[in-house]
Amino acid sequence: MKIQLLLFCMLFYTTMLQAQQQLYFFRAIADEYAVFYDLPPVQIIAYTPKQDTTLWVYKDHTRALPDQTSIRTVAFYPEYNVFVFTLFGSKSYTLYAKHLDTIVEMPTQCTKGYSEDPFLSMRIVNNHWAYSCSSDNDNVADKDYAQFRGIDFSLSSHFEMSAPDFKDLHLTGVVAQRVILMPNDGRMYLPIVADIENRPPFSVELPKKYWVSKETDAVILVNDNQKMLLTAKSVNPVPHAAYGYFYATLYNKRKNTWSDIELKGNAPTIMTYGRWLAGTVQDSKDWDYKFTPQEENSPGKAARDSVAMEYSFDDRASNHGIYSPGILYLFNTETEKYIEWDTKQGDSEMLLVQDEVAYYRVFDAIYKAAIIKGEKLGAPELLVKDKHIVPSIHWAFFGKPGKLAAITTEKSIIYSEPDKPTKMYLIKGDIVTVLEEKEGWIKMEYEGKKMITGWIKKEDTKN
Repeated sequence: MKIQLLLFCMLFYTTMLQAQQQLYFFRAIADEYAVFYDLPPVQIIAYTPKQDTTLWVYKDHTRALPDQTSIRTVAFYPEYNVFVFTLFGSKSYTLYAKHLDTIVEMPTQCTKGYSEDPFLSMRIVNNHWAYSCSSDNDNVADKDYAQFRGIDFSLSSHFEMSAPDFKDLHLTGVVAQRVILMPNDGRMYLPIVADIENRPPFSVELPKKYWVSKETDAVILVNDNQKMLLTAKSVNPVPHAAYGYFYATLYNKRKNTWSDIELKGNAPTIMTYGRWLAGTVQDSKDWDYKFTPQEENSPGKAARDSVAMEYSFDDRASNHGIYSPGILYLFNTETEKYIEWDTKQGDSEMLLVQDEVAYYRVFDAIYKAAIIKGEKLGAPELLVKDKHIVPSIHWAFFGKPGKLAAITTEKSIIYSEPDKPTKMYLIKGDIVTVLEEKEGWIKMEYEGKKMITGWIKKEDTKN
C-alpha cells in the first residue's frame, strides 16, 4: 500500500510539473557553410496548442547577435537545460531555459595576446563553464600556447584552470571530444595542449581488450554521470546498400560494465537524454570519396522542393556529402534495447527525449510519441505542421510558460510609447508576447513579416 501511494504521489508530482512547463523550440542554423546564405532568425518558438495558433515567436534573439555573423556551433545540455553557441570569430553565448528573455555573451577573460580557442570553446566541466585561450603568436613556446579558464554558472566568478581539469568534460553527443589512444596504454589523452608529453588523460581508462597497437585517434561522443560512449570504427555501405554501420564502445558507469554497440549509418548523429541515446541514421561520403549512396538524394525531396528555403537540408547534405534514409532511433543505455522507425523523409531528426516521450521533426511537421516500457515507440501524435518555421527548428526543450495575449478588438493600434500612436495596428485573433504591463497598457512583441515591438491598450486583449 505504501509503495502504491508513493508511486501515485510521484506520478502526480510529475504531471503537475509538466503542467507548469511549456514546450519550446529553438530555431537557428549552425554550419560552416551557412555564412554564405541569408539565415533564419535566432528565435525561441513557443508551442501553445490551446491558443488560436500553435506556434508563435516567444523571443527573437537575432538582434542580440553581431550583425552579419553566422553561428558556428550550437550545443544543448539537457541536464542543465541550457544552450551554448559560438559564432564565427569564437564569441560564445548562453541561453538558459529559465531565462529565455536574455541571451548572454559569455564574459571570457583571455589575457592580452590570447583569444578564445574555437576548438575548446565554452564547455561544461564539473558543474561550471570552462574554456581555453590560445596564443595569437604561433611562435610562442608550446607550454605557453594555451591558457585555461573557468566561470561559475552565475557568471560572477572567474578562475584559472589547468589542462588536467578538463579530464571529465560533460559531453552530449553533439558536443564531443577528440582523444588519442597510445599503443599498449588504456589511457585516452586529450590533445588540448601543444606539447604531446603533457597531454592530460581522460578520467575513464579503457580495459585491456580495447587497447590499440598503434597511435589512434578516437572521439568520446558522450560523457556524463551515467555513461561514456567512445567511437570504435565506421564501415561504409557496400554497393547498393541502404547504409553503412557505426561501431562504438559504451561504458555504463553505474554498473561498471563495457559493451560494444552497433548503429546504422557510418556517420550517425547522436544526442544523449538521460539513459537514452537518440539520433538519425546517415552516411557520409567523407569516409570514402569514391562512395556513392544508393540514391543520390535523400528520400522526400519532392516535398522539400515544394518549399523555398535558404540553405535547405539538401544544400547542407550536398555540402557535407550526407545521405539520410530517414530512419530515427533510440538506444536505451541501461537495457541496451534499440528502437527505430522509418519516416521516409531524409530531413528528419530527433529534437528531445523527456519523461519517456520522444519529440521529433519530419521536415515541416513535429511529432511526439510515448516510449512504451522502454522497448517500443507508441503511436505518433502530430503537434504542429508549418512549412515556414518548422524546417529550421532543430532543438526542443521545456521551460517556464511565456505570457501571451490575443487581440479581441477588430483593430488595435500599436503605440511607440503609451499615448504615442503609430500607423501600425493588429487585428482580431493576432497573438502577441507580453513583455511588460503598465497602467492599462501592454508592451508586446508581434511576429508578422517582421518582428514588431510596441505598446497596445490592455482593453484590446484577452490573456
